[in-house]
Amino acid sequence: MGLFDSIVPFKGQVYKDLKNKAIKTGVLFTDPEFPPSGLSIYFSKPAYEIEWKRPGELVEKPKFFEDGESSDDLAQGEIGDCWFVAACACLAKDSKLREKIVPDYKEQEWDETNKYAGIFHFKFWRCGTWVDVVIDDYLPTRNRQLVSVRSKAPNEFWSALLEKAYAKLAGCYESLNGGSVKDALVDMTGGVGESLKIADYTTHEQRKELFRILQTSKAKNALMSAGIDQASGEDKEAKMSCGLVKGHAYSVTAVKEIKLGKGLLAFFKRETLEMVRCRNPWGETEWNGAWSDGSQEWKEVSEGRKKEIGLTFDDNGEFWMSFEDFCCHFTWMDICHIFNLSVFSMEKTWREGKVNEQWSEPNRCGGCQNNNTFLQNPQYIFDIVKDEDEVMISLEQKDKRVEKGANDFAIGFTILRTDLNREYRIHDILEEIYSGPFESLRSVFHRVKLFRGRYCIIPCTFYPRHCGEFVLRMYASKELHLTELLHEDPQPGNCLCIQMRRKQVSATQITLVRAEGLEKQDMGGTADPYCIVKCEGHSMKCHYKEKTVNPEWNVRLTLYRKKPNEDIKVEVWNYNCVKDQLMGIATVPMNTPSNYTGQVGEHKLYVKGKKGPVSKPGTLWLKVLHSGDMAAV
Repeated sequence: MGLFDSIVPFKGQVYKDLKNKAIKTGVLFTDPEFPPSGLSIYFSKPAYEIEWKRPGELVEKPKFFEDGESSDDLAQGEIGDCWFVAACACLAKDSKLREKIVPDYKEQEWDETNKYAGIFHFKFWRCGTWVDVVIDDYLPTRNRQLVSVRSKAPNEFWSALLEKAYAKLAGCYESLNGGSVKDALVDMTGGVGESLKIADYTTHEQRKELFRILQTSKAKNALMSAGIDQASGEDKEAKMSCGLVKGHAYSVTAVKEIKLGKGLLAFFKRETLEMVRCRNPWGETEWNGAWSDGSQEWKEVSEGRKKEIGLTFDDNGEFWMSFEDFCCHFTWMDICHIFNLSVFSMEKTWREGKVNEQWSEPNRCGGCQNNNTFLQNPQYIFDIVKDEDEVMISLEQKDKRVEKGANDFAIGFTILRTDLNREYRIHDILEEIYSGPFESLRSVFHRVKLFRGRYCIIPCTFYPRHCGEFVLRMYASKELHLTELLHEDPQPGNCLCIQMRRKQVSATQITLVRAEGLEKQDMGGTADPYCIVKCEGHSMKCHYKEKTVNPEWNVRLTLYRKKPNEDIKVEVWNYNCVKDQLMGIATVPMNTPSNYTGQVGEHKLYVKGKKGPVSKPGTLWLKVLHSGDMAAV
């Protein structure tokens, strides 16, 4: 959690107050919001033969952590939440991330310095907000054995208590049946989840891009998991001949490009080898193919050389395999990105844009572009200030597990290019830049390459009138200035003196299309031209195009007018490090504004001379649209 992230008590239960009350009264805490009863286990059937026991009733000396925690001390219970167990295994070694979800765990330990009161708490990130979840330590058992996740050390209970808190957040244990490792990692870290299908990367170039994504993500401390889909009707957790298990979630602990060295080149016929290190959290079976322990490839490399090039193991159950074999056997990957938002850092940092909002009636749930109500969704503008930037975008809807059987909406987002000075809601689509596939998942993630300019992103559900909360998060190299467009058009001021001023009565859109044959400005016979649009005392500027006398800008501005008949001036300038140079002026006469219906027209350039306008080389092409209805542009 960041320094200024707020934490909300789940269901209004404040851990310290409840613990102090239990200590003062001498009565161990029993949670009225998630009682030790069958309804906390299942919502679809009775919980037969379940007995709720506190850890002290199961072992003589219970511990929260026994001699520290590791990723190989977990065993899945009867609940089908191997995805949650795999997420716990990914987190187990990272103390900084673990402390986000297990706050002040030393104070929650059973020992003489802490006053045991039967109460524990954990923190989870849910749809943009950190929540603190309080539980009692009654755990579901059968024949005095935990039916939930458990540690292999019989007196260690952190994993069982963590799972109970997560089940409370979801409504009951049964709601954890089936899920995504990505979602659990996001809930436990506040990171951003991404799902990848290996089948989407088949060509050589696509595989290179996939390896780049995995390698750079891992280098930036992302948490990763991979798995193999099961065929319909196939036995659960079917073991393959190569030693991998279908339906399991494997932790990905390293992604490296290994330099083999001269001595190995003749054997492997290549200079480098792309490698992936994986781990089965249950540690019962391992990969037995190329580069597995005991394989010919593994024997060919000396122990010293393995250490030198990084072919090492940090934990039991880990194994190396080539990236080629990884892509042949695994079918999906989940990545939880931990973006570095620090202002001062030696590593790459990101700038975040984030909004917590909702799709709501009557006019903020318009559905996708298949519907004529699409533009009735929430709209947000943002700026790309670099010539080119890769933007990471995550849209997450509120988890529907708590609704016990409800399905996630199909969600997605569309990115539109918009006016450079856009401040009010969009009513027409200038240019669609990106529209990702809609998926019935808790969250969708896409990487979008964008060029300099202002854009509008519209998060939406596939069908209209689907209402619910969502969080939109965007990450780029520079500040995005993500801002919601709230008003349809300019609003009158609240101050009386402002209201008495003349109001805007019309809108004019100017599209700076291109220019041709501009005057050459340097020894290279070229220029760096840009435009300044002047209207009613205001000036708006576009970015320059490098080294051309025939620039194409294709950018639009919308001018809200008090004086519809006043001419608009467009100046063309040459960018210069020392002093910019005026290349020419074009006048857009507005004495008959109704003539402007959005057609592209040419405008000759001139400069002001002592005896009047002086023609300058070049022609400016503009598209002008004028309307008396400000909510129509």
